[in-house]
Amino acid sequence: MNSMNNMNNMNSTNNMNSTNNMNSTNNLNSMNNLNIYKKIINDQDFEKYKGKHFDESWYSTIIDKNANGYYLDELNNKKVLFKFRKNIISDKLQKLAIDSFLQESKKKHANRGVAGGIDEGEKNARTITKTGQSEAKYISSNISGYYDRPLRNHLHIFKKKNVCRTTSFTLNNKEKWKSAQPFVIKCSKEYSKLGGKYYLQQQKQYSLINNNIKIPNTVFTTITSNYNWRTACHKDSGDYELGLGNLIVVGNDYKGGFLGFPQFKILIKINPGDFLLMDVHQWHCNTPINTTTNNGFRLSFVMYLRKDTINCKKEKIIDKIKYYY
Repeated sequence: MNSMNNMNNMNSTNNMNSTNNMNSTNNLNSMNNLNIYKKIINDQDFEKYKGKHFDESWYSTIIDKNANGYYLDELNNKKVLFKFRKNIISDKLQKLAIDSFLQESKKKHANRGVAGGIDEGEKNARTITKTGQSEAKYISSNISGYYDRPLRNHLHIFKKKNVCRTTSFTLNNKEKWKSAQPFVIKCSKEYSKLGGKYYLQQQKQYSLINNNIKIPNTVFTTITSNYNWRTACHKDSGDYELGLGNLIVVGNDYKGGFLGFPQFKILIKINPGDFLLMDVHQWHCNTPINTTTNNGFRLSFVMYLRKDTINCKKEKIIDKIKYYY
């Protein structure tokens, strides 16, 4: 969980010279004007930074206005790294999101793995508890919508992990879930405008999923909301690989919490009301979050489609929980 102070000190001089240069030449392909960024550290060498934190001084390219960024994969195909738009989500919709999700997002869970951080000297994010459960650090994060894993106490019944259900939040907070729909639908519409082939691929996948386990009038099945949580360096898993993650932030009286791609040394200064499409399968994390008043908070949302929901067809009820498998 320690910040990368040694790395930051080693690179502070170079970083300070280029921090405000959106077209920093140390990682931007200057052969064209397509904003194709390069990884500063190769994949093998960067693996050791999994679960670590990076402060703002690590980054050499700062994005604080509308911008698109791309990278070239192993086959030299151009891929979207990010598409960032300022002031997209209205104050009214931000309030809906806060009213619907804030209280539940404050509850702590131990299911976020590497994103919760790996302590210095440790190799894994998870530890085995006295009861034999594998748990990561407890952080304030919540899932809503629909999920493609059973409850722990029902796993032995199915004898497989690919089982779908409505999340506890959506089951137990029906009015809040209903009130939040305009906010979620707005985000899906923005995705349709910016996502191009990524949106179309996800829309097709979404159309094949059981109507009972997807969010209506969107291309999402699931929302993760995080309260005042600075994620450590991680890659997302379990979502539809041919789509993009949708990141939205709301809140007040706080500073920081920006989204970084540390392998590219790119930092996106996302603030309340902004909208970010991103490749969540590239290493990413947050800068520190500092509240400026006792009531300050940052609440972030990641909206996505769980990849295994497409396999959930048959219905089975266990302890009043409706499953699809």
